[in-house]
Amino acid sequence: MSVSIDDTGGRLDWTVSQNCLWRSDFVARVDGVPEDITSATIVAKVTASSTSSAALKTFTVTKTEATAGRWKIVVADSAADLSPGTYWWAMDIDTGDGDEPVCSGEFVVEAWVA
Repeated sequence: MSVSIDDTGGRLDWTVSQNCLWRSDFVARVDGVPEDITSATIVAKVTASSTSSAALKTFTVTKTEATAGRWKIVVADSAADLSPGTYWWAMDIDTGDGDEPVCSGEFVVEAWVA
């Protein structure tokens, strides 16, 4: 999945398969122009629901082209171990002005079927 995020935030539902690689690429834009995220801190986590604050899974965010606003989340299959079900995920970015919500939505884990 590849996602372009603007400065308004938004909802992004994410469906994955249990015990399979979870991956998504992101790019941040302000008024359509890529935002330099070189000094930004980006945090993403999965919780039990939209009202829960306890992280069930915290994602490692890797900047791939920071000056072009690009980063990725990759979860190895060995760490993609949430039980099938519907959870909530959220991502925040801090560019120096405090945390700002980037996106959030349902995080659906489906059983892997070969």
